[in-house]
Amino acid sequence: MLNWDDVLVTAPTLVTRESDGELVVVLPEQGKFVVLNATGARVLRLSDGTRTLREIADTLAVEFSADQAQVEADVLRFAQSLVDRGALHVLK
Repeated sequence: MLNWDDVLVTAPTLVTRESDGELVVVLPEQGKFVVLNATGARVLRLSDGTRTLREIADTLAVEFSADQAQVEADVLRFAQSLVDRGALHVLK
């Protein structure tokens, strides 16, 4: 389970392609792909190994002028799903 102090980084084998305003994330090891909207793509791009999940949520709340509590809940849930799929890894 992720926590707010976790720092995430994209998997080294991750391949992305931009298409029609969406980000297609290819997981070659699994032979699967995920299509992300603008918000999901931003979470992935901010997961560069330098920010905590809290910092990512704070950034998104400001950039999208969204409710902080809602953004926090969404970021935590979404980041966990990307970790579960192997697209993101937690730095230790």
